[in-house]
Amino acid sequence: MPLRTVFTTLLAGLLTTLGTLAQAADSPSARIVGGNQAPADRWPWMAQLAIDDPNLPGGYLLCGASQLSPRWVLTAYHCTQYQNDALATANRMFVYIGETERKGTSPQPGRIPVEAIYRHANFNNFSFAHDLALLRIPATSNNQWPSLADNGTFAELEGRSLNQRDEAVTALGWGQTGSGDLSVFLREVQLDYIPKNTCQSLSTLIIPDSTICAAELNPVNNINQDTCFGDSGGPLFIGEEPNPWLVGLTSFGLENCASGAPAGYNHVTKEIAEIERLTTQGGVPLVDMTISGGTRRHYQPLNGTQTLTATLRNNSTSNTATDATVSRSLIGSLTTSARFDWNGCSTLTSASRCTVASNLAAGASRTGNVAVTDSSGTDQVVTLTLRASADENDYRRRNDSLTQEIVFSDNPDLALSAAQQTSSPTRATVALTLSNHSPLNAATNTGISFPLPANTQLVNGPALGCQQSNPVYCPVGNLSPEQSEILTLEFTTDTGINQAFTFTANADQNDIPGDTDTQADVTVQYNATVNTAASDSSGSGGASLWLGLMALLLGVRRQRN
Repeated sequence: MPLRTVFTTLLAGLLTTLGTLAQAADSPSARIVGGNQAPADRWPWMAQLAIDDPNLPGGYLLCGASQLSPRWVLTAYHCTQYQNDALATANRMFVYIGETERKGTSPQPGRIPVEAIYRHANFNNFSFAHDLALLRIPATSNNQWPSLADNGTFAELEGRSLNQRDEAVTALGWGQTGSGDLSVFLREVQLDYIPKNTCQSLSTLIIPDSTICAAELNPVNNINQDTCFGDSGGPLFIGEEPNPWLVGLTSFGLENCASGAPAGYNHVTKEIAEIERLTTQGGVPLVDMTISGGTRRHYQPLNGTQTLTATLRNNSTSNTATDATVSRSLIGSLTTSARFDWNGCSTLTSASRCTVASNLAAGASRTGNVAVTDSSGTDQVVTLTLRASADENDYRRRNDSLTQEIVFSDNPDLALSAAQQTSSPTRATVALTLSNHSPLNAATNTGISFPLPANTQLVNGPALGCQQSNPVYCPVGNLSPEQSEILTLEFTTDTGINQAFTFTANADQNDIPGDTDTQADVTVQYNATVNTAASDSSGSGGASLWLGLMALLLGVRRQRN
């Protein structure tokens, strides 16, 4: 059975301050190989964990970690063990948060002591199942951190096509870069997400149910990418957003990093109940507050009132939320006002905060209304944002806000989209869809205008009543509230060269909210396979991260000088 993690020993002499790198032979490991240096300040929640191992005089163990709240840092269980597998003590562990340069255990600015360690109750030292631990730290001022992926978010990742899984996830760390040295600066790498069934068929390692996989299956320019020694405990998250959905923790992989074989990451979504239990055990419980509502955009006549219904819910698995609160912010005219109509509010209805319940049990919810009234007498779009909160910090903050738009207007809301339908060496057709999204106001004398490229003719222009000027104007007619019309244009050219078109919607009335969705751009391709996906106004290849960081060794150890 191959080893499933590695440890790194840092001694004076390696990279100025560090020494030899100790690693496991024939074992899974983890490091950033083939990635890029991470931009400064992009990941302010990224943490490095340094363990002063009494078995390593003059050296220390290094792991990655992620801050979840002012008091909690998430890492791998095996990162809380010494080289000999004994459990490390909190007084010998330190974290640095938001630092891009690698640190150590010696006193340095930004060093944060670990107050206590809370380990997963079901960690398996052989399979590395449930490789997760939480570190409680003194309160920090940082207020940016990732959200733990929920079931729906993970299901979306799992359900993506093969192409969509390419470079779908990102890993961070200071681990080995392929040269045998640790990275001085934080590095990032984009990897392919690999479903478990595929992962097990590609790996010689045991893949527990509490593990997900990532690798680089199609490296660009033959540059392999992976995580490796020193990256254990670090985050694996969807995309590259600064406040992302966190799906995994670097856990284990083959010793030969960046070989194309998948690495294993702790499946964070399956550990939510344990994370809640551990944070409660640590005296600083985390919760999952959500707020939800109906459609994003609403319509009212001038000087109207829109009543919005929203539901505040404690989506935690077991933890109670205390002083569950809804707060609001309003962006729009100074003549616009909002008020709460929420049963149980302990504040005035005109206040910007409403405490709905002093205690909201796990799974419980409260539904209420917020009324927004405009008295400006002019067209405008007002944005109302509702945010859920509690006395406890939220481990899934991406779900705790709801944004709604209210269009106060007596004008229509037009939107235009375009998609090529057919193609030949000299002819092509484009379907234009003009919609009036307003449920209140009609649009009269609508039409579509566009410049006609050189050496091109609109074949069916006369039949459609188009004005053969430049720009061309084609009438669509009146659009009732929530009505759409499709206009199909047929073009011919004597060059056969692809051409870019810009189509613009027109009407007698102003378009409200007046955004760019009344313009559609499409490149017409002649004699080509057509992608009929709509176009409106609005890379693959790779990198992979090796999951295990450097804290744990099972089997024969090998020093590399």
